[in-house]
Amino acid sequence: MKYWDILSSSDLFRGIKVYELEPMLNCVGTETRAVRKGEFILFAGDKPTHIGVVVSGELHIHHEDFDGKRSLIASVTPSEVFAEELCCAGVPESPITVMAKVNSAVMLMDFSRILYTCSIACPFHIKIIVNMLRIVASKSLQLQNRMEIVSIKSVRGKVLRYLESLIPEQGYDIVTPFNREELANFLCVERSALSHELARMKKDGLIEYRKNHFQLNK
Repeated sequence: MKYWDILSSSDLFRGIKVYELEPMLNCVGTETRAVRKGEFILFAGDKPTHIGVVVSGELHIHHEDFDGKRSLIASVTPSEVFAEELCCAGVPESPITVMAKVNSAVMLMDFSRILYTCSIACPFHIKIIVNMLRIVASKSLQLQNRMEIVSIKSVRGKVLRYLESLIPEQGYDIVTPFNREELANFLCVERSALSHELARMKKDGLIEYRKNHFQLNK
């Protein structure tokens, strides 16, 4: 089936066999949608009713303050899930906006049809619910990590704490999902201050970098 390689690598479908996947997607009311660069998939204020899996491209999740200032919260890449924590929490209005960073495709699933088993009690419902709970718990830890990062006062401290959080997955040779402006937004610092501090950190022998590729020196 189309996108099988991407879907099979998604944590949402862990433990689900290839022959189970297609009937499962039909059972939960799946819709695959193409979204152009800059197009919104979920607006702040909308009621979240579907969870999504990115099957191509990349999405950005933003939070907007009352004064209209937009903060980048996360990047969502192929096989990753979005909006599941909003649906699980049952919020009446989304506090975040989801937008396509580049031309993308997403697979949307009706949350109510995932949560409540159908009349024939398909066995994969339990698997996908357990997987979804694991994803929500993992993202809760990621959010806690980001709160720790942005609470650090110095730009250098923020950068080091962020890069160190990626070591368990990538080692000391790190590729971030953000360009310089996006990284500054994610860390809640000015871009000029970030660029200046990165140059100082390189001079001090802490890091090497080129665009979004960083080498942390032990």
